[in-house]
Amino acid sequence: MAHGGYGKRRVAERKPPVGRRSKGLGGDKKPKQKPKSVSLKNQIRSVERMLRKKELPPEVREAQEKRLEELKRQQEIHTRLALERKIFLRDRKIKFFERRKIERRTRRLEKLQRASSGQVAQDVDLADQLSKLKEDLEYVRFFPKTEKYVALFTGGEDPDIVDRRNRLRKQIKANLIAAAASGKDLEETGSEDDGLLDLSEDDFFLTGTSSDEADADDEWTDKST
Repeated sequence: MAHGGYGKRRVAERKPPVGRRSKGLGGDKKPKQKPKSVSLKNQIRSVERMLRKKELPPEVREAQEKRLEELKRQQEIHTRLALERKIFLRDRKIKFFERRKIERRTRRLEKLQRASSGQVAQDVDLADQLSKLKEDLEYVRFFPKTEKYVALFTGGEDPDIVDRRNRLRKQIKANLIAAAASGKDLEETGSEDDGLLDLSEDDFFLTGTSSDEADADDEWTDKST
């Protein structure tokens, strides 16, 4: 009898803890999956198939034609935005480097200009250099979104590259003039939003950290002080 009581106690000890779900009670049901969204391309195909039907009522055909026109407009927007993003991601690093170079050189020349002893020839030369740097900065800041970026500090004096730069400079100036005439600001494409880019291992940027660049950093420190 004693042995029988001991066996009952062992069975009681092996009972599952309270609150534990049994596999057979539906506790492991998978969450319902959301219906997949239909792409614009498939929607356009679907509408085009419907419009090919001859027995389609006129009011339905008109509604579907309007829908098709709207879907194609959305597709064009998506295609353009995708292209702009692809170009932006490809070119943003070199734009960032070039903008930093231009801004540092500008600060250095402005420092030299303020320290000038009044020599006319030197003042004219500095003003000319600053004017060119201003144009370079506009080139980086407002470079057309859908164009492959043509770098300012690489490519040397290759005739084809120089011609492309000059053509793009004219286009940028025309865009700025048109934006000013309409009372709007032209959207920047080479802004400083990419300030978190890692510059430590980039040879292009490191080649610009000469004594000139150090002077520019000193000038920046002077301004902040």
